[in-house]
Amino acid sequence: MKLKTGLFFLLALSLTLSCSSPEGEESALEKIFSDDTLPPANGGILDILVVAEDKVWNGGPGRAFEEHFIGMVYGLPQPEPRYTVRQVAPKEFSDLLKRSRYIVLLDAKADSSSLVFEMDKWARGQMVTHLSAPSDLDLRKLTLKENETIDARISDLESERLYTKMQPLTHKEYPEFFSKHNLKLNVPRDFALSVSTDDVVVYWKTTTLADNGIIIYVGDLPEDEAIIGNNIIPLRDSLTKLYVPGQRDGSYMITEDLVKPQLNPTEVQGRFSIEARGLWRTHGDIMGGPFVSYTLYDEENNRLIYIDSFILAPEKKKRKSLFELESIIRNLEIL
Repeated sequence: MKLKTGLFFLLALSLTLSCSSPEGEESALEKIFSDDTLPPANGGILDILVVAEDKVWNGGPGRAFEEHFIGMVYGLPQPEPRYTVRQVAPKEFSDLLKRSRYIVLLDAKADSSSLVFEMDKWARGQMVTHLSAPSDLDLRKLTLKENETIDARISDLESERLYTKMQPLTHKEYPEFFSKHNLKLNVPRDFALSVSTDDVVVYWKTTTLADNGIIIYVGDLPEDEAIIGNNIIPLRDSLTKLYVPGQRDGSYMITEDLVKPQLNPTEVQGRFSIEARGLWRTHGDIMGGPFVSYTLYDEENNRLIYIDSFILAPEKKKRKSLFELESIIRNLEIL
């Protein structure tokens, strides 16, 4: 009798709550049983937990995964891996570890090969990646094939997470530059505006441990699109010479030419863009560090949008800080 009464109550509650919710909105009952009941995911920036048998991890599949995800980030003055990767065997995969933000399950005993992404499985804001295959050899082949896809998925999610986390801590007012060019960028409040012209803005964040900078420039689209990529570094050097002076008189930032910057085609705001990644140094001084930039080709408005981020942090690791800067500049919006 109690069981029937309980079922009747749940049914009545479901009907009452669903009928009272506006169309298209989540009902109160759905909220009760939503993922809000899950604990929040945890883990550092770009941390990955791999769950795999030791035999699989130490064999071909594990090596294929590890070689990609702990490969060194291009354009850093000291070698630093792309991700922090930790592996545990299934028997060690505790409830606490199930709250990790990015989990990769390597399974070499499946019926067929597959790649599956699962969101919020054990925690909110979590992505679990299932890489499954019938054998170690098949799993290795699948891992080699899908590493880039997994990397891009994690990188995009982490960038979005960090940018969303910054939202409450951003400036409320911005210079006329943004409205003039129909651009929007949420810049953290600890970045101070140091330069503001019709076509350029520069923001600086200075602490006792590091200096971070952001440059945004808007100009005409180059006429000869065949040499677009060749224009990026000269453009960067012209901007930093004017707007990023060094500490000594007459010194200024330039791109380091001993390590050739890496240029990769990508997409930002649905527009063809080129990512540039490399090192900078100070002409007339001894300072230097890494930079990442995105050059957007806004053909619709016949203009080029250049946004650059750079770090000065002597003797400090820079991978995570640079990724945080990337998370800001990649979210530049064209209104």
